[in-house]
Amino acid sequence: MPESAPPTLLTAPRLCLAAGLAAYAVLLYILIGAVPGGSDNSGYFNEARLFNRGTVHAPMRMLAAIPAADVPYLYVPLGFKPSAGDASRLVPTYPPGLPLMLVPAARLIGWQHAGDFLLLVHSLAGIALTFALGRLCGLPGSWSLAGAAVLAASPIYLITSLQALSDVPATVWATAAVATALMSRGRAGWALASGLCITVGFLVRPSNFLVALPVLLAVGLSPRRLLLVALGSAPGIVAWMAINRVAYGDALQSGYGALGGEFGAGLVPGTLGFYARWLPLLLSPVVVAAPFLPAGPGGRTRVAAVLLSWAAVFLAFYSAYRWTHEQWWFLRFILPAAPALIVAGLVALRLWTEGLGRARAWALLLPALVAAAAVGVELGQTPQLRETWAIGHGERKYGRVSRWLKANVPGDSVLVVSQASGALYYFTAFTLLRHDQITPPVADRIRSSVLSEKRALYAVLFPFELNALKRLPWAWTKVGAIDDVSVWRCDLESPRPGGN
Repeated sequence: MPESAPPTLLTAPRLCLAAGLAAYAVLLYILIGAVPGGSDNSGYFNEARLFNRGTVHAPMRMLAAIPAADVPYLYVPLGFKPSAGDASRLVPTYPPGLPLMLVPAARLIGWQHAGDFLLLVHSLAGIALTFALGRLCGLPGSWSLAGAAVLAASPIYLITSLQALSDVPATVWATAAVATALMSRGRAGWALASGLCITVGFLVRPSNFLVALPVLLAVGLSPRRLLLVALGSAPGIVAWMAINRVAYGDALQSGYGALGGEFGAGLVPGTLGFYARWLPLLLSPVVVAAPFLPAGPGGRTRVAAVLLSWAAVFLAFYSAYRWTHEQWWFLRFILPAAPALIVAGLVALRLWTEGLGRARAWALLLPALVAAAAVGVELGQTPQLRETWAIGHGERKYGRVSRWLKANVPGDSVLVVSQASGALYYFTAFTLLRHDQITPPVADRIRSSVLSEKRALYAVLFPFELNALKRLPWAWTKVGAIDDVSVWRCDLESPRPGGN
């Protein structure tokens, strides 16, 4: 008998996936701006630069006459907090995972493009892993391709792929942890890989520990596999505790500090309503079918348990978080559960529609119709959610502001700032004063100190910060604008017109 041909890797769904990933990479390349920008974005880069220097402490740039201890957050850029052991030093507030990955990326291709490279790779990996998860959960290639398309088209996935945030990396490592845990049923060594994925995900975002439940359900009760998961998970916990001890003085103390006030049971009903309104739009109506997976004819008990527990733990945890339902983009916190919701919904739909027809044409047409309808709903949101497309350009604005300041403002100037403080700390050497920390008595001390040091005082403000000028008892003259960011020079010798 002739030998049977080995299974080919070039199946139609995989070829479509590869083509789709290539097209998505081009889109990301055009729109991405994973650079030091707002609080989170600049915070990750400032922390990465500290890790690159082998430290977690940064110097605080101060006025000589106003010690940092007198006004603890006056000199603290967004993304930092004062060091508990030394008020003249700063420590980062964000988890170390993404900054730790930025360091080798920067050494490979330079700091200017490190964030773009890292987010682009993770974004493509998240789409590919969603396809793989579908296959592992029993979906045919065409249905798994539909799941990958649904994730890629999500405005919340796209907006977090275009800036230096931890949401997409957290999603990737959570999905990889569950996928490898499912694979460990066939080869136990994958359980170690699952543990390693857990450890990376935990460093990226500590709440990723929630993925431990679906991982445990996926690997089963095998002592060997459970031990391998534990061994793989341990390094991240140890590294996290070691960094915390050096930065904050306590192995169990994170940069966020006490979070008890950020959670409350009273927030749950409102957040559940927010989920019901937005998830079918941001992750497509496919997710509405996810809860019906266990009831599907011929449903797979273990697959249902893994996927639904995965989605449930993230949705439940963040339902009590104060920020989750503030704006649609805050649903990025539950993005690590998106692959589970999408795949669970598709598995449920396939199980419920299996009896409609078994012809090959129908088997190919149905997932295509599901994908087209789901992606259509998601893309229908994008024109209204302009932030999705403009966010990368907006993040790059901080770099343009920094370049303008270095070219047009004396190097020893003092800048009144808040929103841009993290980026300006990263890109420049100016002394920065947080305008939200300037009270009238502090303003008097700033005036005396700046005048005695013969330095210039400027303000760098976004439109929503312009009211800060009204609270400061000095005269201001607008001297420049970069997009919608305005730069103002202060005349400390003159009172504010109409002021005291």
